[in-house]
Amino acid sequence: MNWTRLVGFAAAGLALCGCAHAASTSGAAQRSPRTTVHSAHEAADKAEGDRGRALTGKPFKPVLELAGNLDARPEQLVGIRLDFLSRAQGHDAVTAHSPAFSGPVRLRWQDDDSYGATRPLAMTDKAGWYPLEVSVAGRTVARDRIHVVPSERPSFTLTFGSEVARPGEPLWLNFDDLYPGERGTDFTVRSAALHRPVRLVHDERNDFYNPRAFSARAELAPGLADGDYTFELYGPHGHRIADKRLTVRASRPGDADYLGKAHGPDLYDPNIGYADSPHRHDFKVSPGGRVAVMWHDAVPDPGEETRLTATSSAFTQVLRLNRDDSKSADGDDPRYFNTATIRAGLKPGRYPVTIVAHHGRVMKVGYVTVTAP
Repeated sequence: MNWTRLVGFAAAGLALCGCAHAASTSGAAQRSPRTTVHSAHEAADKAEGDRGRALTGKPFKPVLELAGNLDARPEQLVGIRLDFLSRAQGHDAVTAHSPAFSGPVRLRWQDDDSYGATRPLAMTDKAGWYPLEVSVAGRTVARDRIHVVPSERPSFTLTFGSEVARPGEPLWLNFDDLYPGERGTDFTVRSAALHRPVRLVHDERNDFYNPRAFSARAELAPGLADGDYTFELYGPHGHRIADKRLTVRASRPGDADYLGKAHGPDLYDPNIGYADSPHRHDFKVSPGGRVAVMWHDAVPDPGEETRLTATSSAFTQVLRLNRDDSKSADGDDPRYFNTATIRAGLKPGRYPVTIVAHHGRVMKVGYVTVTAP
C-alpha cells in the first residue's frame, strides 16, 4: 500500500522550538514526488497528536493521507483520509479535488474519527503527476499529488514457491485486467494438472486498490507425470482469454528436495510451548493426555507440505502437520506441527510416532511413553 502524508503544525508551535524558518525552507527544497519531508519536531503519530491537543487546547492543522496514489493505473482506487478535523468543523463540506478524478470527491465522516473516501482514477488519465487538494467549505486545508502510470494490457500469471513446479505443489493463479473497457467477474482456469476447474475471485484484502485483480490458490495434482501442462483462462460465456504453459517435474536424486534436511519428530508439552520445552524424541504422557509434535525440514518437498502427517497407534487419529508461519518460527528451518490426543484407556507402554516425508524416501521415528493412569 502506498502512503504519503502532509503534516502541518501551527506556526506558534514551530516558533516555540525555534525551527519555523528551517521547516518551511528545507522542506520545500528536499521534498520529492515519492516522499514527504516531516519536521523533526512533529508528533510521532495520531495518538500523540490527540494527547497534545488535549493538553494544550490548540488545534492542529488537518493531516492528509493518501493510499494507492503512487504508480497508480487508470481506474485504480485511491484512498483519501483527513485527520485532525472534527465533525463539528467539517460538517458535510469536506471535498477533494483533482484532475485525476472524474469529478469532486465528497469525504464522509468515518467511525475512526476521520473524514475519508475511496475513488477510482479516471479511465482517461494520462501518465504523470496530478495535484490533489482537500477543502472544507471551499477553503483548502491540505494538498498532495497522485502519480499515474500508463495502463497495462491484461495479464494471466502462475506463481509458485519452488524453482521447478513439483507434483502436488500449491500455486497461485492470477489475472489482472485493470485496463480500459474490461468488464465481467466470471473467470475460470482449467488444466489437466489441476483436480478440477478453479474459479478466480477478487480478494479485497490483498488487492483492494485494484478492483480488476482476480486470483485463486490451487494445488497441482500429487500424481502428475513429468511434463508440460497448459493452463487455460476462460472468461464470461466460456470465452478463452489466455493460456500459460507450466513444466512440472518430480524431484530426482541430486535435487536438494529429493531427501531434504529433515530432523524430528520433536515431542513436547503443548501447554508449555515449543520454545520453552525440552525437545525430546521420547515423551511421557498419561492416557487421554496431549502431546505436541514438531517436524523440521530445511529443504521440504514443495508438493507434500500440505500432506505431512504423524502417525501413532497411541493417537486418537492421524495427525496432520501444519506449516508454522508464526513469528516464533522466524530464523528457523521450515517447520510443521500440531497437537495429538492420546487414546483414553491405552495400556502403559512405549509407542512409536512416525513421520514419512519426501514421498517415502525419508522416515523418522519418535516415541511416546504412556504411563499408568
